[in-house]
Amino acid sequence: MKYISVLACYFILFCSHSQNHQLIDTTDYKKREALIKQFKAKHELFNKQLKTSYKGKIRKEVLNFYKESNSQFLEIIENKKLLFEKGFQNYIDSLCLKLKQKNPKLKNENISLYLAKNPSPNAFNIGDGTIILNIGLFSFFQNEYQLLSVISHEVAHQVLEHSKKSIEKRAHINTSVLSSSSNTSRSIKTGKYKRGTRSFNLLKDLLYADGEDRRQHEIEADSLGYILYRNMNLPKTEFTNALLLLKKYDSVPAIMVDSTIYTKLFDIPKQPFESHWLKNEDFKDYNYEFYKSKMDLDSLKDHPEIEERITKLKASFLELNSDTKSTQLPLNNSFNNLNQIAKQSSPENLYYLNEYGLSIYLILNRLETNFNGANHAYYKKWLGINFEAIHEAKKRYQLNRYVDRLAPNEQSLSYQRFLNFIWNLNLNEIKTIADYYNKS
Repeated sequence: MKYISVLACYFILFCSHSQNHQLIDTTDYKKREALIKQFKAKHELFNKQLKTSYKGKIRKEVLNFYKESNSQFLEIIENKKLLFEKGFQNYIDSLCLKLKQKNPKLKNENISLYLAKNPSPNAFNIGDGTIILNIGLFSFFQNEYQLLSVISHEVAHQVLEHSKKSIEKRAHINTSVLSSSSNTSRSIKTGKYKRGTRSFNLLKDLLYADGEDRRQHEIEADSLGYILYRNMNLPKTEFTNALLLLKKYDSVPAIMVDSTIYTKLFDIPKQPFESHWLKNEDFKDYNYEFYKSKMDLDSLKDHPEIEERITKLKASFLELNSDTKSTQLPLNNSFNNLNQIAKQSSPENLYYLNEYGLSIYLILNRLETNFNGANHAYYKKWLGINFEAIHEAKKRYQLNRYVDRLAPNEQSLSYQRFLNFIWNLNLNEIKTIADYYNKS
């Protein structure tokens, strides 16, 4: 359900246009292969060092955790979940360099930043100096300083060895408390993850602490992260402004799509619109209040206790108690240009994540708002591409991998209507829609 919220963020933030059907360069085969080779070599050395640091059952268990995390990161690369677009990569590399130059103690830290196609405004550190930033940070944040605050926070996790400590604790529990060597998958429920984010979330489960430990790690990374950030002589309150924006993201409601957009888009020359496509299943026991309360609980998962984190930061660093409203900050053309591309490219990024249903849903929302706007050709082209993809999926009896099933206590009525529409279409109807928009 978090993706439904982030679609709303994209809608609220969207303010520019493009006539291109592809905004981000995805011809990255050589770059992906080079990274895979580099990553394998790096972790071969890393694992050798691990073997000298631990003994017995603990060593075996720690190595199992790292082996699994390495496997998930390789899956992210191989399944094309990372972006290697030159403009974005050069920019985040320059931010990392700036951070290290202003913080000499980071000189020997082997830090690498990569950009994921994930639309949520989030980032994570996999414990070996590799930090993954979601493209959603570019579209959601207002300026470079807020992006640097997140990078500083993730680098702080690295310096404080939080992933290492979490793995050591889990290894100790598995070998001492449970008195048996574990298969790491025992405590990881792979079935709960969505298609496009499975590897990302598995990595987080493997490397991040739970409950109180995680909360403490976040607070520690906030404090050190702020010190690293402050050393760059940047606007101080932008550090907490970034947290406030993440809190705002957590509270964005699910977007709605009116039923009229379906007749506008899918009443086409070779296939008149059929009213039964929008027929809803009868959910007599549907409890919308349960859906709302579940969304409120889900909103705390990615950024737990943000209010507490801000309060602790302000208690430790009194300069953060000044007005948190951004003063007139100098424009940064590099960030602003990438910000616009990130906002515009959300339909294709969702497609690349194999989230065909959500990509279509976002396109419907944007076309409903401005049907004949400057971006209509871009959206309609991606409508055709997505329908072609779901046609192939349905042909293979795999549509449920790319389009959600109905879950009335977890979805808005608007989203349920959309899912009914997709699932009510037969193969020929889907193909006709795909062909129409691919040729338009």
